[in-house]
Amino acid sequence: MQKIINILSILSFLLISSSLVGTFIGYRWLTSTKFEQYLKNKIMGNINNVLPDAIKGGMPKFTAPPTPLSKPSISL
Repeated sequence: MQKIINILSILSFLLISSSLVGTFIGYRWLTSTKFEQYLKNKIMGNINNVLPDAIKGGMPKFTAPPTPLSKPSISL
């Protein structure tokens, strides 16, 4: 019975320590500048693929001249 308890405690220690190490490594990776650059490159790559098509269909041929805004008539 003692051997079973010892084996279970060793397995429990290995499980907890590997979880802690994995969490630490994951945290360090998520807060690193390398990960930030990776995300920016992924996002900008997707935007660069989609943006030309979006601009092509959404830009008007001409625009109207700006309309002047009237000044509010509030007396103090």
